Amino acid sequence: MEHYDFDTDFSILIADDDESFSQLLADLLLSQNFDVRYIRGPKYNIERILESKFDILLLDVFLGEVNGLDLIPSIRSHYPDCSIIVMTGYPDKDIAIKALQLGAFDFLEKPFPGELLFHVISRTMKTLHDKRKVARLFYDLHKSQTELISNQERLEYLNKQLRETNKALAIFAQNIESEKDDLEKQIAVKLRSLIVPSIEKLRNDNISSHYNNQIDMLIRQVEDLTSDFSPDANLAFKLSITEFRIASLIKHGNTTEEIARQLHVSPSTVRSHRKNIRKKLKINNARYSLKNFLYSSERHKLQGNKG
Repeated sequence: MEHYDFDTDFSILIADDDESFSQLLADLLLSQNFDVRYIRGPKYNIERILESKFDILLLDVFLGEVNGLDLIPSIRSHYPDCSIIVMTGYPDKDIAIKALQLGAFDFLEKPFPGELLFHVISRTMKTLHDKRKVARLFYDLHKSQTELISNQERLEYLNKQLRETNKALAIFAQNIESEKDDLEKQIAVKLRSLIVPSIEKLRNDNISSHYNNQIDMLIRQVEDLTSDFSPDANLAFKLSITEFRIASLIKHGNTTEEIARQLHVSPSTVRSHRKNIRKKLKINNARYSLKNFLYSSERHKLQGNKG
């Protein structure tokens, strides 16, 4: 006997009115470890067949008063994935053609050898296996498409959320910048309204007349720091207090010696501070005047505010 690699996970049902023949077929299939059953009793109808679960149906054409071919449409409708092998002891070409047209997988003429039965069963199982494999592939494909669509929708939702978040952050940053400008203006107003009058009062005092130069310098520095058109407010964050005072004096045309006298320090100390100021302001060109840089920065800021 030819060797067949049967998949015994498939179940077989025998529907034949000859019980002895059904028993013979069942024993033959059981010898190959198939899950096989057959319908007992003289009465055959569609309900008795459909109440049994099966993958392969060995269906006799003449079941007493019932024509097995007439049952095929209902069987195919109820079990669309099953395979039907029609059997008959009355060979007829028209019967075979009709059986195949109704959806039967194959046709066997009784009596048939066991070798032919196994060959047909093997071919039937291979077809069923391929159909189930294709069905699983279609299922996996549909599942992948569903997951892809779901992920795409989620990605679009996240992108939308990201765009809205970026928009909100941009508005928030604008509000912070606006509030920062307002706060700087408020501080400038406070400084001018509180400090400058006090310094002016001090300058008018006869006792402090010897310090008029220092008082004038202090007033200029406060005005520079609080001016809406001056970049000195930014310089104040980059420079130390002494460096800021020196930068303010340089911008107003004071020489190194004049600055040294006003601050009561040596000219070499002023020159050292000038170097630090240039370094912090990133003035790398030694030929570029620090005074011109400060004046140019003030002029550009003034033009920008007027624009």
